[in-house]
Amino acid sequence: MKIFSTIFLTIAIFIQTFSTLIIQADFYANRSYIAKNLCVNKDKPMMHCNGKCYLTKKLNQQEQDGQSPASRTDKFDVQPFFVPEGFLIANTFTDFHPKYFIKDEIIVYTFHSSIFHPPSV
Repeated sequence: MKIFSTIFLTIAIFIQTFSTLIIQADFYANRSYIAKNLCVNKDKPMMHCNGKCYLTKKLNQQEQDGQSPASRTDKFDVQPFFVPEGFLIANTFTDFHPKYFIKDEIIVYTFHSSIFHPPSV
């Protein structure tokens, strides 16, 4: 189940990231079909559109679908911190001096100069 979900999420992220590339690849792969059947300007052959209008329409649609509602509104403003006007912060600081205690004990570290060797047979 982990492998399936990992593969599914990887493909979903890939499609979202490269959606413009996928739309363009689909256009170039099916260019003749799009020019004959889906082109907006197929009744005006002198424009030599050849389906580019359909590609532009699809890319604009994908761009509009990708925008989130929050990015569409320019007047959306959030204040992360709000301080009322009548709020007063006192400028008093406490004088804090840490106290260090020194012990007069003598600490002796003993290290063995020889390294233990297992007995030999």
